[in-house]
Amino acid sequence: MTIDMKMMRSNGFPVVVIKLKEKMEIFCSPGVSNIGNTISDTLMIIEVPKLYDNREPMNDIEKVRNDLKLPENTVGLMTAAELEYVTAFKETDFEGMHTSVVATAGLGNQVIAGDIIYDMDARLVRSLEKEKRIRARRPGTINVIAISPVPLTDAAKANAFIVVTEAKTAALRSLGHDATGTTSDAVAIVSPVKGKREEYCGTGTSLGISLARSVKDAVRDSLIKREDLPETGTFLDQLKKLDITEEKLWDAAIEIYHPNPDWDTAKLKNIFHELLAIYSKDINVSSLIQAAIELERLGNLDMICAMPRGMFRTDPIHLIADEILGMQLAQYISGTRGIFEFHRFDRHKPGIIKELGPFMDDIICGLVGGIMSSIYTKLFDGER
Repeated sequence: MTIDMKMMRSNGFPVVVIKLKEKMEIFCSPGVSNIGNTISDTLMIIEVPKLYDNREPMNDIEKVRNDLKLPENTVGLMTAAELEYVTAFKETDFEGMHTSVVATAGLGNQVIAGDIIYDMDARLVRSLEKEKRIRARRPGTINVIAISPVPLTDAAKANAFIVVTEAKTAALRSLGHDATGTTSDAVAIVSPVKGKREEYCGTGTSLGISLARSVKDAVRDSLIKREDLPETGTFLDQLKKLDITEEKLWDAAIEIYHPNPDWDTAKLKNIFHELLAIYSKDINVSSLIQAAIELERLGNLDMICAMPRGMFRTDPIHLIADEILGMQLAQYISGTRGIFEFHRFDRHKPGIIKELGPFMDDIICGLVGGIMSSIYTKLFDGER
């Protein structure tokens, strides 16, 4: 499907205008102008400011449309992602079905469907910080304009919505995003007016497969252009998501500490946090902890190979991989002494450790035990 796509500007807004080779049926989700079923040969995507908060966005769409002298039946979409960088166009041929997709993607308001975003202000702060390093990175929307080469029944259009949504999520997951989309995604299904209508567009049909591949390629391309890739942070950030904070790690460490009258507890705590910060930049410590986090997740889903369903939660005695990870981490941090401290923490399970599952309790024993052993060694050596 040949389209004409141009970058323009109107009323201060960057705009991508898409002209189709003929008038076509466009089936749109809410959040765009001319929603539902319409017939048009023109679509546009408008880039709005980061903190855009117009209660009547259709007014802005209408102003832009009129300013650019576009037809009244123009389908308008919006995004806060940077159109100059992120607009992607992909085509796919599969078993005679040639599909085309235009996508724009930004993930400042990404979410797993059903969840609530509680940290939007923090996300905006991170976005502003990135401007100093790269370019303006804004909360965004995933807009997908999917063009079918054949006419579609209403049922097939609904089918196409499912395919687009699943393919969009697959694209996000393929880049490492733990999200199904954003809170403001929009979809437009475009198909010819005349001809025999296709009744099916599911993921098992030639049309659905072609469409899904175009969507995945376009969404991935848009996100990569925008450098909108997951931010893993440090293992401390990953642990915090599990409500395992630095303070809780210290509380576990100090619970089984036998006080030395020559050592100041406040000094111990400072050294503990300093070493946490140092090891948070170590790829080997990070890898072991991330491995434990992932194994814990798989175990809770009953997805560890060779382990019968339901067994993981019983922490079976013949599961020793969890202890191996913990011991290796303790040894990496402070050698053989670290292993002895690991076993002491594993035996007593102080603080947060007693609340954790099979892999997480042992990896935290290894982390805290290894660090405390390292502190003891440094302080003892300093006394000699």
